[in-house]
Amino acid sequence: MPSGDAQRAWFPEMLAELERFWSNNPNWSEVITFCERMTSLRSDIRDQRDIRSPMMTCRSCGKKHAMTLPPISPRSLLFALQKIDAIADEELKRLDKEWMRYRKTENLDARGHRNADGADNKTHASACHRAEQESS
Repeated sequence: MPSGDAQRAWFPEMLAELERFWSNNPNWSEVITFCERMTSLRSDIRDQRDIRSPMMTCRSCGKKHAMTLPPISPRSLLFALQKIDAIADEELKRLDKEWMRYRKTENLDARGHRNADGADNKTHASACHRAEQESS
């Protein structure tokens, strides 16, 4: 496994697909769907290449768990676009603000899903609990 693949959010083939997707001038709803597809593709790539998650020590329980990579978010997509030079710094700032406005207007979490209770993030303890369930 190449160095850094365990933490990689965007593999080269995903970046190529991102570039094609972005050329169609998508709306935020399409971006959210694309991010979900890319999260699934990343999981498939990691499974096919037998890339295991790095281990981490949980600050809540003190146990070692395999780190769970967060899903690809629209904001992650924006930074990936900047990385591949599909957008410039100023456009990144503009799109980031536009995404934040859209999120607020639509009551969405960072991934683009509806907030049921207004909460945006899971607690570290619940993330630790999920990691334990996945490793069982």
